[in-house]
Amino acid sequence: MGSLIEELAGLVVWLVANWAYLGARRTGTRGLRRFLAFWMGLPGTLFTLFLVKEGSQPKLAPPPDDEDALLAEVRRSRGLPAGGGGTPGTTTTRTEEEET
Repeated sequence: MGSLIEELAGLVVWLVANWAYLGARRTGTRGLRRFLAFWMGLPGTLFTLFLVKEGSQPKLAPPPDDEDALLAEVRRSRGLPAGGGGTPGTTTTRTEEEET
């Protein structure tokens, strides 16, 4: 039973090391962590070394910035002026004279 647990632990370490090396190779990350993952994942990491291009992870475009549209919608729903009058962080209260 002890041998089986050792074999399973070794397999898990080997799989995690190969996965970590693959991720580091795809993103182009260098350092001690990548080096250790390479050695702990041998011989599987040799395939990754030759088959995966350095920095091959695609660069994703950032999501569109829609803060202006969201702010305009909040102002419309609250009935605030478009110019954004007032100081951020302060609240204004209406007096009885302004209400009449």
